[in-house]
Amino acid sequence: MGFQTRSSRFVVREVLLVGIAAAAAFVFINHDNLYLSHPFRLADARIESYSLATAVLYLFLRLVIVALELRPGRTHDEPVRCPECGQWLDAPTAAGLEAHRRIELTPKPSQKEIVSAVALRKAVDAARLGNLTPPIRAVVGSNPAAPILTNATSEDLVKALNDPDFLERMRHSPQPPADRRLKR
Repeated sequence: MGFQTRSSRFVVREVLLVGIAAAAAFVFINHDNLYLSHPFRLADARIESYSLATAVLYLFLRLVIVALELRPGRTHDEPVRCPECGQWLDAPTAAGLEAHRRIELTPKPSQKEIVSAVALRKAVDAARLGNLTPPIRAVVGSNPAAPILTNATSEDLVKALNDPDFLERMRHSPQPPADRRLKR
């Protein structure tokens, strides 16, 4: 006696769940009879209360079934890190370690590369701050400030790093820089 199709199994399972929920609703509403303190008698309840209790208990049973069918996430038996780079290994086996070692990692930059990258970043920031200030007009009798060009070359940007007057011009310009470290 097997069920031929998935839909027939589904229907039988749901009918059984509704039947269990209806029996539980009957017991829930007539629970005074379980105390055996008086003869069996039905509660004064309308049919709507039985159907509401059946629906609530059916949903409760459905949620219990769904919760029981959930599977826990996959975990490693023993978490393993690569001894060279410290990253977690996907497969904690010798083959997994060999596959991990075949992946080329980006080498750490040298001290010279770090210094040049920092100098370039400072030069770009200095040029950006210089472009945000309005053009400085020369006052009669004073030394005009060196203009910062919109299309500055890389040599001009590097010179801006070593220009001690650049910072003073920025501090005392009509629009001071937004950087809080540069105070008036």
